[in-house]
Amino acid sequence: MEPLSQAARAARTPQMQGREPSLRPTTLPMQLDRFSALLLAWHRLAADAPAGGFHGEALALLEQAVAFDSAWWGTGNLQAGQPGVVQGYLHRLPPEFVNDWWGIADVDALARRVAEQPGVTVLADGGSPVDDAEDAFDERYGLACALSTGLPDDSTGLSTFLSLFRGNASPAFTEAERALVEVLVPHLMLAEQTHWRTAFRRQIHAAAEHVAQVDEAGFLTQASPDFCQALVREFPGWPGGLLPDPLRPLLMARQGNWAGRRIEVRLEPSAVPLSGGHLSVRPRIGHGLTPREEGIARAYAAGDSYKEIARQLGLSPATVRGYLRDCYLKLGVSNKAALGGMLQGGGAPSR
Repeated sequence: MEPLSQAARAARTPQMQGREPSLRPTTLPMQLDRFSALLLAWHRLAADAPAGGFHGEALALLEQAVAFDSAWWGTGNLQAGQPGVVQGYLHRLPPEFVNDWWGIADVDALARRVAEQPGVTVLADGGSPVDDAEDAFDERYGLACALSTGLPDDSTGLSTFLSLFRGNASPAFTEAERALVEVLVPHLMLAEQTHWRTAFRRQIHAAAEHVAQVDEAGFLTQASPDFCQALVREFPGWPGGLLPDPLRPLLMARQGNWAGRRIEVRLEPSAVPLSGGHLSVRPRIGHGLTPREEGIARAYAAGDSYKEIARQLGLSPATVRGYLRDCYLKLGVSNKAALGGMLQGGGAPSR
């Protein structure tokens, strides 16, 4: 087999960097035209779905290729060898699923196997012995067998995971289905990343914030990858699950603002039933930037050109360049990459 070309290597997702594709010969239970149609449908959905509206529709499309009864899709954080969950989308599972999972997280054999084999879809068919507490958890939520995949993201230090479940009334997952899911998941995760970038770049002010939904108990139900990264940076010892303690008063008050060392968090009420509200996080920049300067800097760092920013704000490209020049001077940076790092991290400029 010839080595990958430079162009092919550049096209690989961040999760795939550093790992060669599997060479195991496997017959996938899906025709090439259906495979292609599914990928195109995911990427169209990523571009068109409103913020937070991607996961349910994307799983419905996946179900046309691999049947499953329920699913859990989220962001994980591995600390001291112990799997944790920062945020998760529950598909046909009740809200209390997450809280109950934390009760068996330290004995969850499937979570450990997934953490030990990044990029590999793990098949759990119930044939291996499990802890009594884990067995009771599986019985309560009808988890007879599972396909679970975790993809680490080197840029955030976190990991995105997807677990598909079938109950006792459904047939067990096959090896062919496992292999198919392993091939599909990187495409699905890339489409999810595209969705977050596209949805929140439609308006410049949205590019300045990272957002999430939280339920009444304080668990994140949907969150952008950047939101998860911002919370983990602000609270290094936080394993995920319930919101960090300093943010709980916001949930009790149903709205409000909180300022930390690196970030500012705002909670707004939500019209969604059983939702605790809408959370947004933005880095604390300061250094004298005006709201207009910060908005332009964020749009530029996110990839918008001078002309695109000027058109959106009704300014001339020369005026936008002037604002950016002032931002560079105030933040003590000299290039676009350093500007993006400053806006993301919120730290003081190096001297």
